[in-house]
Amino acid sequence: MRLLLAQTDPVRGDTAANLEALESLCEQAIAAGADLLALPELALTGYNIFAQLDELSEDVGGPLTTRVAELARQHGLFILFGLAERQADGRLTNSAVLIDDRGQRIATYHKRQLWDKEAHHFVAGDALCVVDTRLGRLGLMICYDNEFPEMARALARHGAEVILSPTANMVPNAERQILQIRARALDNQRFVACINRAGSEEALHYCGNSVVAGPDGEVLGSLGADPGTLVVDIDLDRIDESRIHQDYLKDLRDPPRSPA
Repeated sequence: MRLLLAQTDPVRGDTAANLEALESLCEQAIAAGADLLALPELALTGYNIFAQLDELSEDVGGPLTTRVAELARQHGLFILFGLAERQADGRLTNSAVLIDDRGQRIATYHKRQLWDKEAHHFVAGDALCVVDTRLGRLGLMICYDNEFPEMARALARHGAEVILSPTANMVPNAERQILQIRARALDNQRFVACINRAGSEEALHYCGNSVVAGPDGEVLGSLGADPGTLVVDIDLDRIDESRIHQDYLKDLRDPPRSPA
């Protein structure tokens, strides 16, 4: 599987401009021979949209997802993107949506660990998201989920081979982000990709530094602070190779009991 990570600086609130940029990214992904194009958290609206959620949120069958599905089908490309999703009951979730290369929505994940003011606007998800694809078993997280080892561990225990995490992480967290992604990959002997954004929105300054780590914790590719793209090849055989001398999930015991 070949991934193209797009570290974008979306135009806040301008979905038309961001969809136009996505068309160009799709063409770039196909030219690079990529199977999957992954975008940051809330990539088509911007992240700092809390005052505009009423107008920028939509259900998962709305115009944004429909247009992304058209692009995925047109280019024969899997696309992962972030969405402020309006549920049937009117509540909002911070979601990651995966479209396959036929233009079918095959997974929607609702962010479980909400950060800071997100908890005042979004409801937290409960369910894990692991989906079988022709590329492998893909698991989804979003941003603050990365900082909780239990999230990646649960995805790995449910069979995820590649964990993808759209993010909107901010300065000065670049080094911590890289450390956490490497740790999530190493601890679970899986591939983990963090697709962060660049640029700024008012007082929020995003740190970029998108990164892909392999099942031994090795950095397979990374970006700096500026907008850009990263192409990384994922060889799933490396998962078995990493478990030759130790298999963490197989050897994992239940948590210790409380002290007497």
